[in-house]
Amino acid sequence: MSKREAIFLITIVVVVIGGFYYYMKYVFEPAPKQPADVLVANTDAKPAPKPNNNEWRLPGVLKEISANVFSDNDHMACIQDNDGIIFIYNLQSRRIDGKIPFAGNGDYEGLAKVQNSWYVLRSDGFLFEVQEQSGAKPIVTTYDLPLTVENETEALCYDSANNRLLVGVKEKDLTEKDKKGVYGFDLKTKKMSTDAVFYLESPKKENDKDGKKDRDDDDKGKEKKKKKDRSGIKPSGIAIEPGTGDLYILDGPSSRLITADSKGRIKSNVQLDKHTFPQPEGLCFSPGGDLYISSEGGKNGQGVIVKFKPEVTP
Repeated sequence: MSKREAIFLITIVVVVIGGFYYYMKYVFEPAPKQPADVLVANTDAKPAPKPNNNEWRLPGVLKEISANVFSDNDHMACIQDNDGIIFIYNLQSRRIDGKIPFAGNGDYEGLAKVQNSWYVLRSDGFLFEVQEQSGAKPIVTTYDLPLTVENETEALCYDSANNRLLVGVKEKDLTEKDKKGVYGFDLKTKKMSTDAVFYLESPKKENDKDGKKDRDDDDKGKEKKKKKDRSGIKPSGIAIEPGTGDLYILDGPSSRLITADSKGRIKSNVQLDKHTFPQPEGLCFSPGGDLYISSEGGKNGQGVIVKFKPEVTP
C-alpha cells in the first residue's frame, strides 16, 4: 500500500468515526427505560407485521388472558388465569406499560374497575379489592363470597346504576339446576346477596322450540352427550352496554356472544368465529361504547383483544 493510499484510508476511518460520534451525541434519542419486570413481560411479544387497528395480539404472558377492562382511553387492564397480577396494556404501542401484583398464584377470571379501585374475581368465590398507592404496594382487601369452586365464578362487571358488582356463576348455581344466576355484590356494604339479581337460560335452538334437543334412543352415547350439552349457558364474561343497559354475556365453552335485557331475558345469540376467538374469556365496553372481546390463544396461538361489532340476530 502506498503512502497516499494509507492516508486516504485513515481519512475515511476518521470521517466514519466522527460521524458516528456526532450521531450518537446529538441525534440519537434512546427509548425511555421500563422497569425490568415490564421489559420481561414484553420480550415474548409477537406483533403482527401489519397491525390491525381492530385487533391486538398480546405478549406471551397474556396468552391465557381471562378478563379485560379499560383503565383509560388508551390502556386496557388485563388479568390471566394463573398469576395475581393486573397487567396494564397500551393499545397504542401494543406493549405492557405496567403491572400491579396483588396476590399469589390462582385461577383469576373476572376484572372490574370502580373509580380508583380494581376488583378481581377468583374462580373459587374470592373477590379481591385492589387499591393502588403511589410509590407503594397496593392495599388489598379480600372478600369470601358465598360461592365455592363448584360454582366456578368467572363473570364480573361493574353495575354503576345500582352501585354494585355483578357476579355470574359458570357451573353450579346456588339453588337452580337449569339456570345460571347472576348475583349482586353491594359496594356500600361489601356483601353479596344469595338472592340472584336475575337468572340466565340458554337460548333456544331454531329446531328446538321447547328448549330440548332431539333424542336418539338408539344411540346411548349421543344421548349422554346431549344431556351434557343441556347443562345450559356457561358465562365466562359479562358487561353492561352503556347506552342501553343491555347485558352482553360471553359463553366461552361454546364461543357465543349473548345479549339480554336488564332482567336477563335473552335478546340475541351470536356465534363467534373460532379462528379469531379460540377461547373467548373477557369483554368490556370502551368509554365511547365500543365492545372489546378478549380470547385465550389456544394451544399454539397468542392471546388476543378484538374490537368487535356483532351482527346481532335474534
